[in-house]
Amino acid sequence: MANAIIFDLDGTLADSTDCVVQSARTAGAAAGLPPVPDEEIRQRIGEPLGPMLTALYGASGSTLDELVVAYSLEYVRLTATLERPFDGSEALLQALREQGWKLAIATGKGQLGADKAAERMSLAAYFDTIHGILPGTPGKPHPAVLQRALDALNVAPKDAIMIGDTTFDMDMAAALGVDAVAVDWGVHSKSVLMTRSPVFYADDMAALGGWLGQKFS
Repeated sequence: MANAIIFDLDGTLADSTDCVVQSARTAGAAAGLPPVPDEEIRQRIGEPLGPMLTALYGASGSTLDELVVAYSLEYVRLTATLERPFDGSEALLQALREQGWKLAIATGKGQLGADKAAERMSLAAYFDTIHGILPGTPGKPHPAVLQRALDALNVAPKDAIMIGDTTFDMDMAAALGVDAVAVDWGVHSKSVLMTRSPVFYADDMAALGGWLGQKFS
């Protein structure tokens, strides 16, 4: 049994896929780089921004720096119209709060971006602690950001559940011995996520809430 839940943000609680895809396309075009398929961008969601753009465009040095700046500016611009919580996210978080769960976010966004996104979408108040990638620390699937969330909640891995939509989330949880739950509405397909043997696969928010309701101790 468990008493703490750590959520991924993008693709799990928040629908921000279009923001990511369009921002990556815009940044690549501004740098004069050949376009990459939208699906290739989607499959990279969850990685830290620098490595994601490096993998997509083969960029490094000053070109990568320019990509990061262009991407970041476009992403912030697009959040006003293209970033929102998934239907049912807030109701789920409210129910979990009422049940007594400790709640945290462990996201591949930078810390400042994580804090701003949670505030922007009115999700921050549901969480005890929010964690993004800190400068000089590794991103997912390295478990550093998840370890910080566990430490902040003061819970052991065996008492926590990680919920995410990508193999990066599943692998991060496995590295620390945290049970992982995969969700159906994010960027990685069920067939891909099931290769990581999550303890539960949620087809929708209602199924996720029902399963979690049986796991609280």
